[in-house]
Amino acid sequence: MRRRSTILLAVVVAVLIAAGYYFSILNPITRHLTYGLDLKGGVTATYQAEPTPGAPVNSQTMARAMQIMSFRVNSLGVSEPVVQQVGSNRITIDLPGVKNPEQALAFLGKTALLQIKSPTGQVLLTGNDLKTAAGAISQGQNVVELTFDAKGTTLFRQATTKYLGKTLPIYLDGKLLEAPTVSQVIPNGQAQMTGGFKTLKDAQRMALLLQSGALPVNLKVLDVRTVSATLGQAAVQASKLAATIAIVLIALAMVVWYRLAGVVADIALFVYLNLILGALWALHAVVTVPGIAGIILSVGMAVDANVIMFARIREEMANGKTPGAAVAGGYRHAIRAILDSHVTTFFSSLILFYLGTGEVRGFALTLMIGTVISLFTAVTVSGMMIRWVAEAGLARVRALFVG
Repeated sequence: MRRRSTILLAVVVAVLIAAGYYFSILNPITRHLTYGLDLKGGVTATYQAEPTPGAPVNSQTMARAMQIMSFRVNSLGVSEPVVQQVGSNRITIDLPGVKNPEQALAFLGKTALLQIKSPTGQVLLTGNDLKTAAGAISQGQNVVELTFDAKGTTLFRQATTKYLGKTLPIYLDGKLLEAPTVSQVIPNGQAQMTGGFKTLKDAQRMALLLQSGALPVNLKVLDVRTVSATLGQAAVQASKLAATIAIVLIALAMVVWYRLAGVVADIALFVYLNLILGALWALHAVVTVPGIAGIILSVGMAVDANVIMFARIREEMANGKTPGAAVAGGYRHAIRAILDSHVTTFFSSLILFYLGTGEVRGFALTLMIGTVISLFTAVTVSGMMIRWVAEAGLARVRALFVG
């Protein structure tokens, strides 16, 4: 038993040293995490929906607006954007790392109501009749190529037949975009918009707006907050420094107070930190400042679980039990208190996650993940290793075990 426990301890320590070197030096796991707007920089905006004629603000129109805004946000190519509805008539959008926030917000909030009218002003087709829209270059011009669906193809053929030789004005959000003259009947449902696009990118952006569809309601910008990349990077560095100092102080305190058992607690803490970072990476979670606060709080819980366990072991040893018996008895008495604290914290953070929004949910998510991993490391890693220490005979001198 002693030899087996000694070998297990040596193997675990060797594996952890190798893993620590790889994930801290060779391929730091922090490089693979996704950072939120408050750390990476970017812009967050809040829009308020206002009714349009025939389209009141209700759950259906808000759902459609959310769908369109999500499509537009994703078309910007922004890493890990967040689009969420707040209340019954507001939409909040986070765009981490966006380089031109003013242009991005103008693009997102544009109604994009396309209308093709007759020379007398009658609406013949709308953006709802579109099948596809794409930016392209035609005869040296930047254009948007339109393809109508089956219904739109029929309407467009009828319109070009009826108004052959006349103009068919094209309006966007009620403003005249262009008024091309119909030179021939178009039966295949395909058309081009020139629109005076200066660059191909402008044409592509217009195509994306038309492809996403017209917003069913007007979206008014209520609030815009911009976080510079410099400020975000400074927050990252400050957070890393604070976390490093806190963890080092905690590790030293555990060794001073609990001796060899404190070393075991530090090993469990190291496992905990790697597991929680790995979990955040695997879940593609966005790391924010409130999220880091949740991680730090769960670090405290992980340490507290070890303190409870070691305090119980110390009590058992004070009653004259051998280290092996003290470990078994202390673990048995401590596990209930550890479970109670972790379960209550988990359900509290779960409620926060479902009822909260934005930064509150980020805090709650990391706290939930940290609580689960903290319970695992306390019950499994610390529990197993402290048993191996006792079984290997390394705890025969009590002063080297729990102080």
